[in-house]
Amino acid sequence: MPPPPSLYAPDRRPARPDLSRPVLVQVAIIVAAFVVGGLVAGYAAATLWRPPTGMVLDGKWYRGLISIDPPTIAQNIDQGVFAATGWFSVCAIALGLLVGIAAAVWLHRSEIVTLAAVTVGGAIGGALMLLVTTLLSPEDPNRLAKRAADGAVLPDSFQLASPWLILLVPGSAMLALMVIFLMWAPREGAEPGHLDEIDRRVGAN
Repeated sequence: MPPPPSLYAPDRRPARPDLSRPVLVQVAIIVAAFVVGGLVAGYAAATLWRPPTGMVLDGKWYRGLISIDPPTIAQNIDQGVFAATGWFSVCAIALGLLVGIAAAVWLHRSEIVTLAAVTVGGAIGGALMLLVTTLLSPEDPNRLAKRAADGAVLPDSFQLASPWLILLVPGSAMLALMVIFLMWAPREGAEPGHLDEIDRRVGAN
C-alpha cells in the first residue's frame, strides 16, 4: 500500500524570490533605499511633531510660559522633547523594518553582504533623518529671545532625548533581517534530509 501523500509534501514555505542582480548592485539598492527613506522619514517626523511654545521674559525664553503678568507656566512643559523623540522613534523604526524586510526577501544573494549593507545603510538613513529634522526645526528660541520683546511667543526647536536614537534605523532593520533569515534558512536546508528520512522509513516497511 503506498504511503500517504502527506509524507512527501514538502515541509517548508515557498522560497524567497531573488532579483538575481550582482551583489554590489543589491548593496547599492539597499543603501539608496535607506538614503531616500531617511529623507522621507525625517520629513514625516518633523511634520507630525507639533512644537510647544513659550514666552520671552527679560531676554530669556521659557518653555510653557503662557503669561508674563503674572508669570504662568502651562502643564506638560516637556511635551516638546517627548513628542519629538516619540515621532522620531516611530518613523525610524518604520523605516528600518520596511527596508530590512524588503532586503531580506528580495535582496538576499549574499546574506553576510546584505547584513553589512543594512547596517551601513541604516546608519546613513538615521543620520539623514536627524539632519532633516534639524533643518526643518524652528530656530533655537533661546537665541531668538535675546533680541525679542517681553511676551513674544516663540516655538520650541526639534530636540531628541538622545542623538543615539538614529541607531533605531539600523537596529530595527537588522532585527527584521535576522527574523526573516531564520524563518527560511532552517526549512530550506532541512528539506532534502527530511525527505530522505521518509524514503528510508517507507522502504523499511
